[in-house]
Amino acid sequence: MIITCPDCSKKYSVKAESIGPKGRTVRCKSCGNSWHQDPPGAKPAAPAAPAPAPVSSAGDEEMTPPPFARDGAAGGDFGAGQYDGDVDAGFEGADRIPDPPPFPRQLNRNDDPAPKSKKGIVGWILFLLIIIGIGAGAYFAKDALINAWPPIAKMYDMVGLDVPHVGEGLDIKEMPPTREEEDGVDVLVVRAEIVNISKVDRSLPYLLIELLDPLDRVVQRKKVPLIYDQQAAQVEPGMPIQEQVLPVGKTLNVETKIRKPNPTATRLQVTFLDPREAVEP
Repeated sequence: MIITCPDCSKKYSVKAESIGPKGRTVRCKSCGNSWHQDPPGAKPAAPAAPAPAPVSSAGDEEMTPPPFARDGAAGGDFGAGQYDGDVDAGFEGADRIPDPPPFPRQLNRNDDPAPKSKKGIVGWILFLLIIIGIGAGAYFAKDALINAWPPIAKMYDMVGLDVPHVGEGLDIKEMPPTREEEDGVDVLVVRAEIVNISKVDRSLPYLLIELLDPLDRVVQRKKVPLIYDQQAAQVEPGMPIQEQVLPVGKTLNVETKIRKPNPTATRLQVTFLDPREAVEP
């Protein structure tokens, strides 16, 4: 018998016994299409009842051509000699046609997504807990950290945390500097007033005086301890000076001299300095 692929119309010569009495699924070698092939002589499905013929104006029904007979071209069994076109004789092995390959897993939308690894989730939770713990420790221990390493205070300021800074509650009022000569040496005299503008007594830091050139580069500096209680500052040589405190509303007048000021200096600036940073290495 000859069967035809319903997609590409490729013709194949097939043994009737290879189809079987109930038919079987075959596949076209040319286009890969698969279909169910009925055995020779199988009865086709009954056609739907034709619609009633329209009535002409004269009242006579229009004549319709008779349908094909069951043993005619529409449903008869074609023998090998009934087809004159090209027939692929290699289709004789229809009973050995393999089943079509399964769909790739990537194209199967019904597949459930792979469950997430519990180890990965636990790892992320531990990582977040560690970060939160570090942040909380840095926040609640900020005072201890600043006391141990004063430069870290700048990092707290950058993230918007309110941290105490050197000279907090104190104000510097600079006086115009003067030039003098001592023993034939040029001397720059720097004067300033330190005022406690807060409502509590404040610890006194060091005073840092820096001479700057026209490009704002530091060309010379001097560190000056601020002493309010002279008696408390009189200690034995080599002993640290007792911490000085400026009472509320009090003013401390400071005067210091810089011998042989750098000739390239054009201006000076006066700032507070943490006493721990003022200690020379």
